[in-house]
Amino acid sequence: MNNYNYLYEAEINVLGAIIKDKSLMEECVLREDSFNPEWNNGLILQVLQNAYKRFADRKDPFYIPDMIKHWGEDLNKIGGGIALIDISRSVPESSASMFKHYMGIVNEAHVQRETERAAREIYSGGSLDDMKSEIVRIEEIQARTSDGGEIVRISDLIKRHTSVIIKRSQNPGGVTGRKSCSNDLNDLTKGHQDGDFIVVGARPSVGKTAYICNEILASTADGSAALLISGEDGDMNILERMIAAASRLELARMKSGKMTNGDWERYGYAAEIIEGREIFIDDTSAPTVESIRRKVAKLIRKFPKLTLYVDYLQHLRSEKSFGSEREMYKYISYELKQIARDFDIPVVCLAALSRKVDERNDKRPVMSDIRDCGNIESDADVVIFLYRDDYYNADSSRKGLMDLIVAKGRNVGTGTVSMVFDKPCQSLLNIDKKIKQKRKDEGLAS
Repeated sequence: MNNYNYLYEAEINVLGAIIKDKSLMEECVLREDSFNPEWNNGLILQVLQNAYKRFADRKDPFYIPDMIKHWGEDLNKIGGGIALIDISRSVPESSASMFKHYMGIVNEAHVQRETERAAREIYSGGSLDDMKSEIVRIEEIQARTSDGGEIVRISDLIKRHTSVIIKRSQNPGGVTGRKSCSNDLNDLTKGHQDGDFIVVGARPSVGKTAYICNEILASTADGSAALLISGEDGDMNILERMIAAASRLELARMKSGKMTNGDWERYGYAAEIIEGREIFIDDTSAPTVESIRRKVAKLIRKFPKLTLYVDYLQHLRSEKSFGSEREMYKYISYELKQIARDFDIPVVCLAALSRKVDERNDKRPVMSDIRDCGNIESDADVVIFLYRDDYYNADSSRKGLMDLIVAKGRNVGTGTVSMVFDKPCQSLLNIDKKIKQKRKDEGLAS
């Protein structure tokens, strides 16, 4: 058997083993692009992944009649139910014991394809930075099956860590993730990291939606994509908030239509910027966490450097049934974390906080204020609270400032940074270093 046929058999054995033993899906580290693009096996893996999640509560999530009933003619893209039956019948019962072996073959072939492609690109005029980037990416692919979930020798970790350091060195500013709208927050967290579940909590009307709009403008400035799930506001209202934030045009003036020539200039400038961004909005009322996963899976094929934003947690629902809302939100927060990990993207989710905040003398939010939101305290990698002193105290010496309180940072620590909140324009602005020093000299909080 030549290598070409051997690879095809390895791919079929991976898929067949999963169909026969659903538990192997949890061990599968391969992705759709891991499979040879000349065949249909990558798409078949994606179908199995979707079925595994959709029918997770059933004994056999790959029961063909259920899949046909749910997806209908869409299954024809992989050859219909008969293709899955043929795969299952073509692999031996012992294939499960060889699962990791076959995964390794498929992954190594993927590494080989990517290495050859990178060599062609570099040979045709790629730069040294391009070469470094390709090396890091290929090593990351290779690492998918290098440990297989087993114990790892630290000398092997050192080799992999070197690749990570090379990747970080390509970001001289120190921001290794998606940029937030706050320079100080970027310094603290190094940006929103792939695989992280970031929760941003605040009381109503503090500025949650304005914050998320400014975050999206910041994260997409380098060509990254953003998907906003907005159960709170319609897509046209979101667009107007973004235009206001980007142009410093008062939102009320835009909504009234009474705009000056200068306003129209600002509007045109912001609209041109936003039009060139890869920003996607879904304003479905009461979206389900399962539908969000499906939308991310579809979008990430074209935009692998994606950030998911959710506005906000309490608007989400599930396609499953639960005995209480608390159980449902526990499931939803877990699923949002899994979306971050499965697709290796940052997930930034807004959350409303308990009324207990307003009942205390100190109105600054704390971790216990999100306990009614499922398992956020444990699921979230980073928890940020938004706080405005002038929201509670009209005579505040910190008028016009919004605090970003990092109450939990799994890998970044905690701390508080501040921004100027231009509420009429829905814009969050970084504070100039000179102004910070002046406020510090005057004995005021920054």
